Amino acid sequence: LSFVVVAAVSCLSVQALWKDSSNSLEGKDAGELKFLPPNQGVRLVHIPKSSGSMFIVDTRKLGIPVINRESCAFDPTYFCKDCDKWQATMLREPISHVLSMFFHCSYHQAPASAMPLASFPRFHAVNDTGLSNQERRRLDYKAFDQWLDHFSSEWQLEDGSFKCYHPYNMQTRFMTCADSRGTFCHGIQSMEFLKPDAEFAKETLRNMFFVGLKEEYDLSLCMYQYQTNGKFPAHCECNYEVEDKTSMKSLAKNHFADHGVPHHSTEDMNAEQMEKVKAITKADAELYQYATKLFWERVRLAEARSGKRVSNC
Repeated sequence: LSFVVVAAVSCLSVQALWKDSSNSLEGKDAGELKFLPPNQGVRLVHIPKSSGSMFIVDTRKLGIPVINRESCAFDPTYFCKDCDKWQATMLREPISHVLSMFFHCSYHQAPASAMPLASFPRFHAVNDTGLSNQERRRLDYKAFDQWLDHFSSEWQLEDGSFKCYHPYNMQTRFMTCADSRGTFCHGIQSMEFLKPDAEFAKETLRNMFFVGLKEEYDLSLCMYQYQTNGKFPAHCECNYEVEDKTSMKSLAKNHFADHGVPHHSTEDMNAEQMEKVKAITKADAELYQYATKLFWERVRLAEARSGKRVSNC
């Protein structure tokens, strides 16, 4: 099955389209480590709010950049020779991922001096400096509650997603669709996309050259360097003296952009909000659990192959 065929049906979910062809893809073993051939490009399947932007900057600084595209894993666009076989992605724990989407849509998408997009749940203006941090937080999480209600089980296409992210199993959607539009995966284009196939998404991950986790960002970056260069940089090793060289964590922190979004944490969510998020991220939770297992299997394989200890230091 070629990308040309996929492009012709890009508005459809691709589970059925790719089931047969995926059997011929490399990397079927969940524990297999793939190493980048010389001069081969890597395409990043950039899922919003999963540290993809940090990853792009860091890999560029390291001299092993990725080709960025915030679109479907099966985007038919030609990125580079064999880029469809050499893909990377970063995933994130689903509850914190959904919370981050809300704050991005609420603050970063809104005009600086006004309420956000029409009908977006909000109880204060973006630039209201008269609010205490405690009151701002209270109002933000009140709005978060209403935002979650908007995407309840009764959501329909005509309800829209405030011209911003639709949080329903976004990570699984990215792994199971085929479209070249950068904003295609941000929203829901068909009610069919409310039921992404978690098993197919796992297969997509398993076939990817590199899978990283936001929650293990530093180690993920070290793994990317290992899979592109065939060895771990000295600073990745557990016995490395951090004071001798800037750590990768510091490197990431230096360029991190908060987009004007205030600090937020899942610790500030109440039990009801937790359950609402879990209800709309069941597939993502399953995918993330699998991604975590896959990530750590690959770390153990890399440590055994290299003879270096880079985790659980």
